[in-house]
Amino acid sequence: MTIKISFSDTTVRVAVEINGAIESLITELPQREWVGLTNDEVKEVERWVEFKEEGSGRIPTGKLVLYIEAKLKEKNA
Repeated sequence: MTIKISFSDTTVRVAVEINGAIESLITELPQREWVGLTNDEVKEVERWVEFKEEGSGRIPTGKLVLYIEAKLKEKNA
């Protein structure tokens, strides 16, 4: 018995070969619409950009990226 599984952005295909006969199943994956940041969340990001780490005069870009990533993961989970 051989099992092959393949994926694309829109489908999952499972093929099973038993004694020379192949059975396959193709499943369409549900498509979800991407959810972006709200205007209020964008303003929060802008406040991060305006914020400077104390004394360094630099934008804390690592923290900014992690904030944006966390928000988008939360909305699109």
